[in-house]
Amino acid sequence: MPKSEVVGVASVARRRPGRRRPVELSNAVEGQIAELCRDLAVHVKRMRQLQEQADELRVVIRQWAGQSEAAADREPR
Repeated sequence: MPKSEVVGVASVARRRPGRRRPVELSNAVEGQIAELCRDLAVHVKRMRQLQEQADELRVVIRQWAGQSEAAADREPR
């Protein structure tokens, strides 16, 4: 959703061409900040999920590498 729809800037612009009142501007900025905070929260959650997946992958790779080394040690040379 565009930021202008979130705070109703389009309707404000239709009612009053020219400069906005400080309250309207403040509301517009607050709405955009709220949307940015929501977006940031979504991205932080996704980054946390990706970090967990990377950690799990590291564990699996270390286990796999350890098994490969153990098998190589047991093979006759």
